[in-house]
Amino acid sequence: MNRRRVFAAIFFSVVIIAVLGVIVGAEIVSGGQTISVLRLRTLVQRGDVYSAADVDVVPLRIAPGDLNYETLASVPAGARFALPLQAGDLLNPDELEPPGAEIEISLSIINPPPIQSGQSIDIFAAVQESQVLIAHAVPVVGVSGGQFTVLVSSQDELAWIEIAASSAQLHAVVAITSGPTGLPPANVQDAICELAPSDCAGLAASSPATAPASSGAAKPSPTSTSTPTPSP
Repeated sequence: MNRRRVFAAIFFSVVIIAVLGVIVGAEIVSGGQTISVLRLRTLVQRGDVYSAADVDVVPLRIAPGDLNYETLASVPAGARFALPLQAGDLLNPDELEPPGAEIEISLSIINPPPIQSGQSIDIFAAVQESQVLIAHAVPVVGVSGGQFTVLVSSQDELAWIEIAASSAQLHAVVAITSGPTGLPPANVQDAICELAPSDCAGLAASSPATAPASSGAAKPSPTSTSTPTPSP
């Protein structure tokens, strides 16, 4: 009789242990794993250079594949934020641009609108009788009077260098929404047309005296407080 009780106790102990093992295993599978992610501790603007001082490292328990995330070791030096983010946002790779994807260029803007670093602008260049949109929603990273330092694609670096070094008449307006490397352009008009080929193609078919306004960009309105009066 005692032997049966011993066997029964052993049997039920094994069953209980097995059930507990199944429960613990299911909890581990459903509960995922604990990882260290980057959480912003301050507001950042599009174009700001990433710094480790901008983030906190926080533990987060997730299931595998549930989250695309960055770690301190995975962010390359010189990476920039691809969009504005708020304090408390978790950082993921889609919100960073690799070093060299964009370059800083300094431009002289005629009658500049009131702009602060962190905002974006649309840039127009005078071509014949029209204002051609050559850049849409480019981030401004520095302002000094009429000198704007903006971020542009490194693929267009040679064209922008030609424009910045020329006497091209540039205007800008505040952007409402956030728009090939080779031989350098021969002159500023070639540089402008490299950035806005469809507009220049239409202008080339018209005489300078009757050239219509560019269909690809609205001419800045002289009545708007944030829109400069173009001086072709």
